[in-house]
Amino acid sequence: MQRKLSLLLKVVMLMLSVLLFGNTIDAGTQDVSQLRDDVETIIKEKLDGAEVSISVRQKDSGQMLYSYKGSKEIKPASNMKLLTSAAALDVLGNDYRFKTQLYTNGKIVNGLLKGDLYIRGEGDPTLSKEDLEQFAKTLKSKGVQTVDGHLIGDDTWFDDDLLTPGIEWDDEPYYYAAPITALTTAPNTDYDTGTVIVDVAIKEGAKVPTIKVTPYIGNMKLINKVKTVDANEKNTLEITRHYKSNQIVISGNLPIGQTEREWITVEHPTLYTLSLFQKVLKDAGIKFNSEHVIKLSKTPKIATLLAGKKSIPLKEIMIPYMKLSNNGIADILVKTMGRVEKSEGSTKAGLQVVRKYGELLKLNIRAWTFEDGSGMSHKNSVSSNEFTQLLYKVQKEKTWYKTFYTSLPVAANSERMIGGSLRNRFKDPVTAGKVFAKTGGLNDVNTLSGYVQADSGKWYIFSILVQNKSDTIPAIDDIVTVIAKEL
Repeated sequence: MQRKLSLLLKVVMLMLSVLLFGNTIDAGTQDVSQLRDDVETIIKEKLDGAEVSISVRQKDSGQMLYSYKGSKEIKPASNMKLLTSAAALDVLGNDYRFKTQLYTNGKIVNGLLKGDLYIRGEGDPTLSKEDLEQFAKTLKSKGVQTVDGHLIGDDTWFDDDLLTPGIEWDDEPYYYAAPITALTTAPNTDYDTGTVIVDVAIKEGAKVPTIKVTPYIGNMKLINKVKTVDANEKNTLEITRHYKSNQIVISGNLPIGQTEREWITVEHPTLYTLSLFQKVLKDAGIKFNSEHVIKLSKTPKIATLLAGKKSIPLKEIMIPYMKLSNNGIADILVKTMGRVEKSEGSTKAGLQVVRKYGELLKLNIRAWTFEDGSGMSHKNSVSSNEFTQLLYKVQKEKTWYKTFYTSLPVAANSERMIGGSLRNRFKDPVTAGKVFAKTGGLNDVNTLSGYVQADSGKWYIFSILVQNKSDTIPAIDDIVTVIAKEL
């Protein structure tokens, strides 16, 4: 009887612990009491006032080892990309390639293309100025010197919603909130699609700044309000874009000898791409008879294919996308899944596909609230237990799990496309090169979910979600280090 009462008392105490503190421990053959004490000391000392959800599982079995309020739903920030990426790899596949095609509804006679040029996009986030130059070379090889028609952009593969729900107005000028269309160009090999790079410099002896826009100013307009100041004065330069306009505004003080760089979103990616392509064609010696040639329309079925470009496969796009947490690519993947699976290139349709994948994976998808695939929305929420469950289950996806795992940032690896957003974190030998995880951050939100190899040599899955407190990355890193040392 005494033994039964003792067992009953332990059960009651465990239940009280869950109800009062949100802590659950399934010790199994492993003692995690020291881990619990040390983690909760960090929470008390460094995360006071914050909302926290922590989950730790064994990597090989998925057994829960430690959970601190593991069922509490927190804003995931870019940890949302873990589910988006898994769904995209499953639905689209490692070898999926985005297409861009050049058509005409006319004929080429004696160097004159009598008809329109259509450039049709399917959301390629890697499309570049160099690709457009290749299209121009193809036209030249066919003898085209003049186009008696329009340059028409076909972006109907996606819907007309440029931004996902939850994007704040003051985020819109910057690369992490880039608008998305099915015909968009990237200024670099990070594939920051829907943006231009603005460089401002004041050289010694110069009175006015040098301003460079990469790859091209296009249909954007520059408003220069820069004031040159002495080298010892404060740099107050700001580069932004006026809300709902194509005006790039550069203002503030820039000391002599200093430079500034910013990635600025274009107002409408399709229209910008068309203006860039028109410039590329002009540089190649191909002119238009009309002055105003840019239009938007669907490519007619009778159009003739002139040239095409396929992106690198998705498995390669995954590296810059996940390592650098590229929101634009996440949004494109969501819309692409909607188009491929539901014939609707919208965020709504794409998220339905993501949700269906979560159900097939047997996640508790009802515990996931999301209105985008990137994690930008403050209305997204999920618990740490769900993230560790996701990270455990995707290991069984034999066709693409290696791609998924390789795309995760690696702690303290200085190579940008390996370390990614973790390249300057976890430099302690205990964790350096042993944490493979996705970072996340919004105002007063920091998250980290992934895999860690402990001192014992064993691997564990963890998720740490923190909201309603700023500057919490050091505390999160301390918690992961404790996990590495004590398991």
